[in-house]
Parts: sequence; C-alpha cells; structure tokens
Amino acid sequence: MSDFSAYSAHEFGPLCTVLRSVMDITAKPGEPIMLVGASARDLIHRGLGFDSELASTTDIDIAIAVADRFAYQSVVTNLEPEGDTRIRFRIDKWSVDLIPFGGIENPSGTAVPHPDGQTVDVFAFQEVLDGAELYRLPEGIEVRVPTAAGYAALKIKAWVDKGALGWTKHARDLSYVCMWYQNSPGLNDSLYDYEKDADLFELANFDQDLASTYLLGRHIRATIGDDLADQLGTLWNPASRKLMASSERNDRFLPSAKARDYDTRLQYFDAIHATLSAVQSPGHDD
Repeated sequence: MSDFSAYSAHEFGPLCTVLRSVMDITAKPGEPIMLVGASARDLIHRGLGFDSELASTTDIDIAIAVADRFAYQSVVTNLEPEGDTRIRFRIDKWSVDLIPFGGIENPSGTAVPHPDGQTVDVFAFQEVLDGAELYRLPEGIEVRVPTAAGYAALKIKAWVDKGALGWTKHARDLSYVCMWYQNSPGLNDSLYDYEKDADLFELANFDQDLASTYLLGRHIRATIGDDLADQLGTLWNPASRKLMASSERNDRFLPSAKARDYDTRLQYFDAIHATLSAVQSPGHDD
C-alpha cells in the first residue's frame, strides 16, 4: 500500500474532495471504485518515489464497478451532467468521468449505462482492478489505483481507440510508464533474477532501458491475461505504434532527449508489444 495519509489534502488538489463525494454515493458492498486517468498516473508516479513534474491536467476519472445499468443510474441520478459523453458529471465544481464496468458489461469490455444503448469501452477494467493496489490518502480515504502495468494496458487501448483522432496524450503517458520501468528498482528488479526475468536482458542485447520495456510488456500480459493481451497486441499494430512513437515527442516533462527520439520510442513500443503479445523478437512487420 502507498500511504499518503500524513500529507495535506491540499497537495492533491480537488482529488480528495471529489473521491469523498463519490464514495458517499458508491461505497456499497460489491461496488468498488478505481481511480484511472491522469489522477491515477500522478499517484503511481509519487508512489514509485518520483517527485518530478508531469503534464498537468484537471481530468478526474473514476471507474465504478456496478452490477447493471440500474445500479449505475442509481449512482448518478442526482448528479449534474456535463457535456455530451453521458458519463461526465459536475461534482464539487469539478468535471468527473464516472465510468461503469463489472456486471454491467455486455459483452465483456463494453458497458451500456443508458437505455438508448450508447456504449462505453471498458476493455480490461475488471482485470486491472483485480490487480490494482490500495492507496491511502489524507482524510482517511482509501482508493484502488492500477499498477503501472495495468495503467499502461488502459493507455494502449485508449491510444488504439483515439490516437488517430488526435488524443495524443496517451502516447505521452505510455512514455511516462516506460520511464518508471527504466528507473524504478521496485518495478525492474526482477531483471536481475535468473529465475524470473533475466532472459529479457539477453533479448535486449543487455540494454537495461530496453530490457525494462520488454518487462513492462510481460507485466501487462500477466495483468490482463493471455486472451485480452492477444487482442490488444493485434489492435496495437505496427502503423499504430509508429504513429504513437511520433506523437507528443516534445513533451517537456520527458526526462531526456533519448525519451523524445522517434527511433528510440518506437523501439520501446515494439519491445512492449513483443512481450505483450508473447512474441520473442520485436519488429515492425508483425
């Protein structure tokens, strides 16, 4: 558990206030919630011990496990809708996406929260929740947050769905996850264990940064399972990875020129894809 309970709630902006309000209407048995999006990213970053600044955002995205459409409607019935997504609401003066998943999914990975049949993509949300970590925040708030690998899985799927439409932030965020894996012993120490992931060093020609991205792909596969990993690997095709590598390259919060280099980023994304897909060698023509 990452414990930030000794911090001031003000250090987390509106997050604690919004979570408290959401928990007041959703904290029922069988209806856990999970923080996703940029707020989750920032907590993972801090939980891994990084204090560098990341791209700022006012997004607050909260996934709610609900049994069915009626359960979701009971949660949001008294909230003020915002925009046209039909899952965004005004809570404590902030825009908050309340994303339904769990029993409401039909088929798996697709939620239908409204009678008119409009769908919400929640690919791998349940699997990411199953592996999520508990974070303790100020004012007694505890919330589930994806692991770094779970967060990466959601980001890759979001990129596949929206990257070509101009939602380039997902490319930036996946680069942050690569940075975490390359610089956090808590994530990459298994590379030095011959009984675990040391084989990835050889696969990466003993490049520690590249080996770490292979490890990320392996962890994504372990997090979401073989079937979903195979689906994601197919969707995240070579053209999609190339476009992703070219996007958000000038993000000033990336720590080095290497992290912004197109060829290097593509190499990292191909490495993630290789082990995510259980392919033994990376390439652009798979």
